[in-house]
Amino acid sequence: MATTSTGLTKSKIVVNAYGTSSDAVNPHFRLMIDGKDVGQASVGSAEPKAYTFDVDVSSGQAHKVQVVYDNDDVNAGSNRDLGITSIVINGHMLSPTDASYERHDDAGGTMAGQEGLWWNGALSFSTPASLYGATPDTATSGSTPAAPEAGSVATGGSDASAATGSSTITINARGAAAAGQNAHFTVLADGKTIGEGTAGTESKDFSFKTDLAADQAHKIQVQYDNDATVNGQDRNLHVGSVTINGHEYAPTDSAVSYDKGAFDGKDVIKGQADLWWNGTLVVEADKGLFTAESASAPSTGPSTTPTTPTAPVTTPSTDSGAGSSNGYLHTDGSQIVDSAGNNVKLTGVNWFGAEGYAFAPQGLWQDSYKNIMNQMQDQGFNTIRLPWSDAMLDNGRMPTGIDYSKNPELQGKTSLEVFDKIIEYADQTGMKIILDHHRSGDGASANENGLWYTSQYPESKMIENWKMLAQRYADNPSVVAADLHNEPHGQATWGDGNQATDWKAAAERIGNAVQSVNPNWLLIVEGVENSSEGTYWWGGNLDGVKTDPVDFNIDNKLVYSVHDYPPSMAGFGWFNDPSYPNNMKDIWTDAWGWIVQKDIAPVLVGEFGTKLETSQDKQWLDAMVKYMDGDYNGDGKSDLAAGDQGVSFTYWAWSPGSGDTGGIMTDDWAVNTAKMHAIEPALFDGTIA
Repeated sequence: MATTSTGLTKSKIVVNAYGTSSDAVNPHFRLMIDGKDVGQASVGSAEPKAYTFDVDVSSGQAHKVQVVYDNDDVNAGSNRDLGITSIVINGHMLSPTDASYERHDDAGGTMAGQEGLWWNGALSFSTPASLYGATPDTATSGSTPAAPEAGSVATGGSDASAATGSSTITINARGAAAAGQNAHFTVLADGKTIGEGTAGTESKDFSFKTDLAADQAHKIQVQYDNDATVNGQDRNLHVGSVTINGHEYAPTDSAVSYDKGAFDGKDVIKGQADLWWNGTLVVEADKGLFTAESASAPSTGPSTTPTTPTAPVTTPSTDSGAGSSNGYLHTDGSQIVDSAGNNVKLTGVNWFGAEGYAFAPQGLWQDSYKNIMNQMQDQGFNTIRLPWSDAMLDNGRMPTGIDYSKNPELQGKTSLEVFDKIIEYADQTGMKIILDHHRSGDGASANENGLWYTSQYPESKMIENWKMLAQRYADNPSVVAADLHNEPHGQATWGDGNQATDWKAAAERIGNAVQSVNPNWLLIVEGVENSSEGTYWWGGNLDGVKTDPVDFNIDNKLVYSVHDYPPSMAGFGWFNDPSYPNNMKDIWTDAWGWIVQKDIAPVLVGEFGTKLETSQDKQWLDAMVKYMDGDYNGDGKSDLAAGDQGVSFTYWAWSPGSGDTGGIMTDDWAVNTAKMHAIEPALFDGTIA
C-alpha cells in the first residue's frame, strides 16, 4: 500500500469466495467502495479462492466496502449460491460477522453479516481510516491463498498520480437471439466495467469512453454474459474487432486471448471471434496507445474528457443523418448521467393521443409530425413523453386523425409504424423519447380500475408489449426510457405483497422483463395515490419508497416519477393554507423532493400543467418551476451542488386537446408564450451525449 501525491492510497482488497453454479452460470459479485463499483468477478470454485482487487481510495479516511451478489437464482431446484469466508484489506482480515448484510429480495432489510450471500444481498463492511494509511509488508494474511487476478482496477504498477487520458474503446459485434433475447456483453478496462451493449443480427460498432492511465499497458475485456440455448436455438455473440484509440485488434491477433466460462484466468485459449461459453475476450493493449493527449479514435476528433467511466455510445455502422443522438443514460444518486459522464436533465412535453381512440398523437391533422417535433425543439424541449396503450398495439391497428397530404410518409402505416417514424426522426434531430404505458384499453386518462392491467389486457400482455417495444427500439438511442405505467391509483398499493394490487412488485416484474431484452433504458416508476401516510395525486404518492424502494436486476437505471397539478385540478387542503404558495416547497419535499435531496434517485415530474386562468394556478406554476430547478427552500437561490442538475420533467401537454390543462399550443395552434415564459427557466440548456 502506498499513498500517492494526490491523497489517494493504493490499496489491495482480497475477497475470499466460493460458490455453486446453476443453469451453467457461476455466481457473480461486484466489489464496491463508498457506493462505487471498483471491480467484479465470477466465482467458479466450490472451495474458497482469493479474488484480488487493486484500488485507489482516499487515504486516512473511513470507507464502506461492499461485496454485492448480483445474480442469485434457482433453476430446476438447483440454487446458484455465493459464500464469502473473509475479506482482507491491506493485510487486515475481516470476517462476514464483522459486516452487516443488506437483503436485496422482496423482503429487504438489514441483518447481521453472514457467510452465505443469499437473496442477492450486499455484505457491507464499515472499515476504519487506520486501514488506509500505513504500508504493510503484505496485502494478505497467512491464511489467504494465492489470489488469481479475478477482477482488478488497473494501476499498471506505477504511481496513481500519473497522467491519464480519455480513451475510446469500440467493439464491433453482432449476435444471434434465442427466445427473443439478443446477445448481451459487458466491456471492462482492467476489470472495471465501462459499459455494456446488446448485439443485433447486423454488425455494429459500440463505442465507450473512459479515463485510463497514460503510458501504461491496459487490458480491455469483452465479457459475454447471457449465452444460452433455448429450444435448440443458440444465442451467440460474434466480435469482429476491438478498436482502442484508433488501433484495431482482430480477435485472433497475438495480443488477444479468450477466457472460457468464468472470468478467472482459467481455461484461457487463443483469441477467437465467437464468444461461446459465456467467456471473456481479453486484449492486452500496448502502452503506446494510451497518452495524456490521445482521447479517441482519429476519426472522432477532439473530445471532452469525462470524469467517470461512461455508459456505451452506440454508433450505427451506417450514417443515420446529421444530428443523430448517440448513447444511453444511467443514474448516479439523484442525477441522470449521459454517455460523456455529464449530469443532464430531461425537460420535455407530453404528446398524447396515440393511447386514445385515434391511435395517433394529436395534431397530425394540423401539421406534419416533423414540423411539430421541430417546433418542440425550437421551444427548448429535449424530450417527448409518448403515451401508448395496449390497444394501440393490437394487430394491424390503424391510426385516424392524420392529414396524409401533410404527412405522406405516414400513409398506410399502422399506429406502431407511426411511432417508428416519430422515433426515427427523433434520432436524427437529437430529441429523446420516453415511451409511456398510459393505459390498457383505448380511452382517456389512466385505467379506470386504477391498476396497470385489465381483464382484456392482463399483466402478461403488458409485459409482452413492453418487451416487444424494448427489442424494437433497442438500436435507436433516441429512446432513453420506459415509463412503466401511468398513474396507478385507487386500489393500487405499494409493497404489501398483494399480487393483484401491489404496484411496486409489479413494476419490478415489468422492469426486469424489459431489462432482460434491453438493459439500456432508464426505467421510470410512478407512485400510487394512497398510502398509510395520506393521499396524493394519482401516480404521485411515493411514501412507500421510504421503507420499500424499487430494486431492478440492473442497477443505476431507476427513475421515480410523480404527477403534480395546480389548485384548479383538485381541492387539496394545502392549496387553502394561508401561506400558499410558500407552503408548496414543503409539500413537494415531503411528497417526493426528499428522494432527490437525499441523493437516493432521480425524479421525473412526468405530468404537470395548467391553463393559467387563475392567480392561484399562476402562483403554483411559478413555484413549481423554481422548485424543479433546484430552489428547494424557496429563498430564490439554487440549492444544487456544483455540477448537479435539477428535477427532470415533461409538461402536460403539447397539444391543446387536454380539457384540464390545455397545451403549450393554443386552440388556434400558436405557442402559448405565457406558459413558455413560465417554464423556460427550468429547461435544460446543454446537450445530452
